[in-house]
Amino acid sequence: MRRGLLVVLAGAALLASAASARAEDTIGTFRLDGLSYVSFGDQQFVFPATGSTIQFRFGNPNEDGSVPFTIDLGGVSIAPIPLPSGQGTLRYTLAAPAFGFMRPTETGRKLEFSAAIAATLDAPEGSGTYTYPIPFTTETATASNVDRTDSVAVTGMRLVDGVWYAQIVGATTNKENAYPAPGTAVYTVLSGSFDQVP
Repeated sequence: MRRGLLVVLAGAALLASAASARAEDTIGTFRLDGLSYVSFGDQQFVFPATGSTIQFRFGNPNEDGSVPFTIDLGGVSIAPIPLPSGQGTLRYTLAAPAFGFMRPTETGRKLEFSAAIAATLDAPEGSGTYTYPIPFTTETATASNVDRTDSVAVTGMRLVDGVWYAQIVGATTNKENAYPAPGTAVYTVLSGSFDQVP
């Protein structure tokens, strides 16, 4: 009986420790500004609403100064984006939690993470969702079309200390039958500021 009680107490202590560690994480909310957009082959653009947010859950710093972070499934809040001429809306969400690192450099902090992005088209003629694995960075990302005959490079901006402004970029290839430009090089610029970082 006593041994069983000790096991229960030990388990409770571990759960309490994990909850405490989770509670000590820093939640940094990245709020998008009016410079954010998604480009399809540099021909068509959609613009997420200013004020859309992405929540980064920062963990404890590593010995090299890097800080791990996660973005939970519910951590992305971007309203459906209206499409021109009554074509419906395009909505972006996470299909799985995202993981990455914030690393110090001599010219600001850089962010790098990979995310599975679900793009959902809700249109009069029908709805559908595609999931894209996209690497995001404050450095340079390169998008190419499905035939690999065209590519576009886009460069972000590292976190500016004090104001915590950054531009995070990501790149992928549109599916061959996806809105609005099948098979094109797709890239995004997420421009905005954090309310806090560790």
